[in-house]
Amino acid sequence: MFSTCRPFLRLKPQPQTLFSIHLVRPRPSFRHFTTPPSSPPPSRADRIISKLPKYLHPYTRPLLSHPASHITSFLILHELTAIIPLFAFFAFFNLTSWNPADLLPKEWIETGYTRFKRYIEKKGLEEWVDGRGVMDLAIAWAVVKALMPVRVLGSVWAAPWFARKVVIPVVGLVRRR
Repeated sequence: MFSTCRPFLRLKPQPQTLFSIHLVRPRPSFRHFTTPPSSPPPSRADRIISKLPKYLHPYTRPLLSHPASHITSFLILHELTAIIPLFAFFAFFNLTSWNPADLLPKEWIETGYTRFKRYIEKKGLEEWVDGRGVMDLAIAWAVVKALMPVRVLGSVWAAPWFARKVVIPVVGLVRRR
């Protein structure tokens, strides 16, 4: 038993003086010698956004903090940019007797005509909308369909503002109740 303690008996205690190195300078902690904690790997969304051009970052970064409100605002704006112009073009074509039917694909106009004709018959609105009105509605639908790229870009551009000014406050009001 004493043979295992012999190395410790050889150690001599160091004399402590008033100005000992241990009293003046603190001992270094292990934190100084460890590597800093690594940051978490970037998410998939961060990697996608980093590949986009720099001028799009102000529009796409808020999507990471509030994805549900931005997607909701995009969908609302996308539908509004379809419904409002549809009725505006319909009223314009119906009141002016002018339409751009020659500039649009005939398949789009035919598809719109059959859809709206079927819907009007189903709802019993034949007395309110005649054949010319259905054709104006079909042409307005084709124009709105042709404007799809502009509508999508406009909805993407306005989605952060719409989310900040409309969707997030409305969600906050609903949650308070």
